[in-house]
Amino acid sequence: MSAWGNNVFSIFGCIIATVLLLQAHQKFRQHEGRFFLYLACGTGSYLIAELIWMSYENIRQVEVPFPGVSDIFYVFQSVWFLAAFLHLIRRHVTKNRLISFIFDIAIVMTVAVTYSWFFLIRPLFDTPFVSRGEVILAFAYPMCDIVLLFCMISIYYLFEKREWQQRLRLFQFLFIGLLLQVGADTLFVYMTTVSGNEAVRLIDPLFILGLLMIGVAGHIGSPVAEEPQQERFSSGTMQLGKLFLPYVLVILLFSTMALYARRDEGLTGLMLGCAITILLILIRQILMILSNHELIEEIHHKADELEVSEERYKSLFTYHPDAVYSLDLTGRIESANPSFEKLTEQSANELVGQSYRQLMEQQAATDKTTAHQFETIFRKSGGMDVLLNVTNIPIRVRDRFVGMYGIGQDITTVRENELKIRRLAYYDHLTGAINRTYFEEVLHHLVEGEQDDETIILCFIDLDDFKLVNDSFGHHVGDQLLIQVVQRLTETVDPEDIVARQGGDEFTVILRKVTSDEQGRDRTARLLDCLKKTYSLDGIELISNPSIGAVSCPRTTGKHVVTLLKQADLAMYQAKSSGGKSIVFFEDIAEKASYRLRLESELPIAIETDQLILYYQPQVDTLTYQMVGVEGLVRWNHPELGMIAPNDFIPMAEEAGMIIRLGEWVLREGFLQAKRWEEEGLLLKVGLNVSMQQFHHPTFVLTLIRLVEETKVNPNRIDLEITEVSAVEDIEETVETMNRLKELGFTISIDDFGTGYSSLSRLADFPIDTLKIPREFVEKIQPATTGYSMISSIIHLAKSLELEVIAEGVETLEQVNVLNWLECSRMQGYYFGRPMPAEHIPALYQK
Repeated sequence: MSAWGNNVFSIFGCIIATVLLLQAHQKFRQHEGRFFLYLACGTGSYLIAELIWMSYENIRQVEVPFPGVSDIFYVFQSVWFLAAFLHLIRRHVTKNRLISFIFDIAIVMTVAVTYSWFFLIRPLFDTPFVSRGEVILAFAYPMCDIVLLFCMISIYYLFEKREWQQRLRLFQFLFIGLLLQVGADTLFVYMTTVSGNEAVRLIDPLFILGLLMIGVAGHIGSPVAEEPQQERFSSGTMQLGKLFLPYVLVILLFSTMALYARRDEGLTGLMLGCAITILLILIRQILMILSNHELIEEIHHKADELEVSEERYKSLFTYHPDAVYSLDLTGRIESANPSFEKLTEQSANELVGQSYRQLMEQQAATDKTTAHQFETIFRKSGGMDVLLNVTNIPIRVRDRFVGMYGIGQDITTVRENELKIRRLAYYDHLTGAINRTYFEEVLHHLVEGEQDDETIILCFIDLDDFKLVNDSFGHHVGDQLLIQVVQRLTETVDPEDIVARQGGDEFTVILRKVTSDEQGRDRTARLLDCLKKTYSLDGIELISNPSIGAVSCPRTTGKHVVTLLKQADLAMYQAKSSGGKSIVFFEDIAEKASYRLRLESELPIAIETDQLILYYQPQVDTLTYQMVGVEGLVRWNHPELGMIAPNDFIPMAEEAGMIIRLGEWVLREGFLQAKRWEEEGLLLKVGLNVSMQQFHHPTFVLTLIRLVEETKVNPNRIDLEITEVSAVEDIEETVETMNRLKELGFTISIDDFGTGYSSLSRLADFPIDTLKIPREFVEKIQPATTGYSMISSIIHLAKSLELEVIAEGVETLEQVNVLNWLECSRMQGYYFGRPMPAEHIPALYQK
C-alpha cells in the first residue's frame, strides 16, 4: 500500500505540473512560451519514468531493473530543464554581461562539482558495480544534480533586482522547486551509495513536491519579457550578493579543505599554508572590491549611457531620410549621412572638407544660439539643382559656437505638387483663366480689403447662343470657343485687370483703376466689341454674341461682395432678356433691380407668414355651362406693396431656386381647399400648376405622397397641370413620372399645348387626360385665321386620343360660340369669371 500510494501521488503530481506548464506555454506564447514548454517536457519525461517504475513495482510486482528504461527518462528531465534555462539565458544575457555571467556561474559550478566529487562521486569508486550501465548511471545522477543546481543559480544571476520584484512569486516557486529537486536527489544518491541507508521511499515525495512547485510557478507567473539592454542595471543588496557569492563559495571550499587537511596528515603543511595564503588574497580582493564597487558601478552605468546615446545618435544620423550633415565655422563639411551622399552624388570621404557655405549663408544674420530654418537652391556638382528646406542647429561646446548640425529636406517635388494643386484649385483646366473660387477671393480682397481708394467695374458675361453651338457643332468646337473667349478678354483688358471663368459659358471680368464713369463704360464696350467678332474654329466661322451685366464699385461706397455679385448678375439677366448682344449697367436699372431684389429677399418670409393666397378661376363644361373645376392661381398679398401679380415673382423664384418651396406651398394649399369643398359637397376638380424644376425634382412624387397623407385629400379631385416644355425636357423620365402620378390617382393636363416643341408622335406615349389651349390661340379664334386652324387641329387630335380639351382666356361670347361649334370640352376665362378667393366659389357653383 505504501508503494501504491507513493507511486500514485508521484504520477498525479507529475500530471498536474505538466498541465500547468503547458497552460503557461499557451498563455505566454509571445514572450517566454518556449521556456515553459521545455519545462513541461521535463516534467513529462519524469511522468513517463514514474509510469514505467509503477508498472514494474505495482503491476508486475517485480524488482525495478537498474539500469532500466525509467532511468533514461529520469535523466532526460534534467536535459529538458537545462534546455529551458539555456533558452532563457540566450534571451536575457546581453553581450556585455556574458563574460561576467559565465565566470560567476563557472565559479559556483566548480565549487558544486568539487563538493559533489568529494562527497558523492569519489565514494562511488569504492562501490562494486556489476555492469557498465550501472557505472554510467551512478555518475549520471550526480551530474543531473549539477545541472539542476546550474538552473537554480541561473535564476539568481539572470535577472536583476527590478525583475525579481516584478515576478517575485514566479522566481520563488522556481527556485524552491529546483532546490527541492537538487536536495532530494543529492540526499537520495548519498543515502544509496555512501551511507547505504535503504529508507529512501520517504524522499520520493520531495521530488514530486519540487515538480509541483515548478508547475505552480508557470501558473501564477507573468511573462518574462525581454528587457532593453541599456536598462539592465541595478544596485543594492541583491547586486552585492551576486558579486560576493562566488568568493563566499571559494572561502567555503578552502575552509572545507583546511578542515579535512587537519584530519589527513598528507594534506598538512604546504596545503594548509596555500589555503591560508589564498584566503588572505581573497580577503584583500574583497576589501578592494568593496572600496571600488560604487565607482565601478557608476563607470559601467555611464558607459552604458554613453553607448546608448551613441547608438541613438548613429541611428538618427545614419538612417534619417533627409540629408544630415555637420559643418565647421567656415562652412566645410565635417560629416555627412548616406542621404546627403545620395543628394550630392558623392561619397562621404569626398564630401568631408568641401565648402558648402550656401547651407549656412543666412546663419550669420541670425542668433547663433537658436536653430534657424530657411529655403535655398542647392547647386549640385552635376545634374539639376534642387530646392532644400534647411534647418541649422548650432553646436556649442563650453559656451563656444564651434559649428552646426544641419538637416536638408528636398522639397522640389513638394513645391511642384503645391503649384499643381494650386492650379487645379484656382484655375480653370480648359481655358487657363482663374476659376470662380479664386475670383471671389480676389474680388473680396479688392472690395473689402485694405486697398487704396479706387473704382472697379465688375462685369458678368454670358454667351447667348452657346448651347446652340454645342448642339450644332459638338462640344469640341464649344470648348475651342470658350478658350478663344478667354484669349480675347485677356488681350483686351489691361494687365492689372482680372479675367475669370465662372463655369459653363459664363465669365467675369474686373476692370481696375477706373477713373470716370465714361471711361468705365468705354472699357466695358471694348469687351462687347471683341466678343462680337467672328470666331474661326476648326474651319467653322461663327458668331457668338455676349450679354454683359456690369456694376461699378467705388471704394467709398462700402458695398458688400455678395451684393455686388447679385447686382452684376441682375444686370446680365436684364441684358439677356432684352435680346442679348448688349451691355446693361446696374445703375441704369437700379430701381427695377432693387424691386426684384426686395421681392427675392422677402419671398421666403411671405411663404412663412401666409402672405401668399390661392385664387381660383372657374372651368365650365361647354354643353351644360356648369362649373366642373377650377384652376388655382397663386397671388402675393404684400403688406406694403399690395397684391403682386404672379408674373412679377414666379420667374424670380425660379431663378433664385425658391420655386420648389413655393410650389410645395401651392400644392398643400390646393389639396386642403379641395378637401374642404369635397366635405361641403362641391365636386370640383382643382387644377394646380407644376413648374419644370418641381416636376423633374427627384423628390416630387414623394412630396405628393406626403401631402396626400397630411391633407387626406382624394387625388381624383386634383388635376396637375404641366407645361409642354416640361414634358419634353426628358421624355423617358417624364413618362415614368406621369405613370407614377396616375397610379396615385391624379389626373394630368398639358398646359399651353402648341407653344412648345413636343413631337406629336410621342404625345400618345404620355398618360395624360387633358390638353389646355393657350390664351394666344383663343385670342385669334375667328374663322379663316391661324388661331382657328390651330384650335381645330388640337381639338381633333385630342378626340382621336380620347383626351379632354380646355380653352383658356375665353373672354367674349363670340369665342364661346366658336369653341362650342368646334366641340371644345371645357372653357376657362374672364367670360365665366376672373380668378377669385376660395370663399366666392360656392355661390358661383350653385348658379
